[in-house]
Amino acid sequence: MIRVDRFYVVYDSTTMEAVNPEYLSLTREKIEEYMKNHPMPEDPAYSKEELIEDLTKSSGFYCLPNDTKEETREYIAELLNALI
Repeated sequence: MIRVDRFYVVYDSTTMEAVNPEYLSLTREKIEEYMKNHPMPEDPAYSKEELIEDLTKSSGFYCLPNDTKEETREYIAELLNALI
């Protein structure tokens, strides 16, 4: 099914290229270890499990639902900058 929707693209601010999770080489364990000391904020639009699945099992460009909280978007940027 084809849809048109709004979403946030996660991108590298230096190259202006969308982040492709397939090339980040992140593991579930590495993400969960980070989350022990830096808990993810609660967000009904995007869960911890969705984040882990997106970063470890997807390819293409990484995007977030349009209704993701700003706090969650900031958390994801911090997580990625710390882990890559």
